[in-house]
Amino acid sequence: MNTKSIEKIIRLIVKLGLFFAHCDGTYSAKERSFISHFIEKLADMGNIDDIKGVLGDSITKVYSLDEVVADTNDLLDDFQGNDRAAIKATLLGFAQQVINSDNNECKAELANLDAWWSKLI
Repeated sequence: MNTKSIEKIIRLIVKLGLFFAHCDGTYSAKERSFISHFIEKLADMGNIDDIKGVLGDSITKVYSLDEVVADTNDLLDDFQGNDRAAIKATLLGFAQQVINSDNNECKAELANLDAWWSKLI
């Protein structure tokens, strides 16, 4: 996988995390900690020289369902077959981890998860 694809995945994962963390109207300390810890782990991987530079100001924004659907489908366009299925499964697992990170699964989070998943290619 090339650096450009890795950067797209990193950006998307952060956007997904922020979307699902905010979609219930509360960005809890546990959700913030989970996302921050995840970003630190990405930086520790060493595949990208400057994770924070790659992310820019994306870690401070709130994203809409339409934005994360469009960005997810844009990323998925780069993959086929088993690779696409693996990326989708990874993204779904991450979204579920964010939703569960505050130990409070709410209807808005689950509804947005279903809406996001149903719109993926």
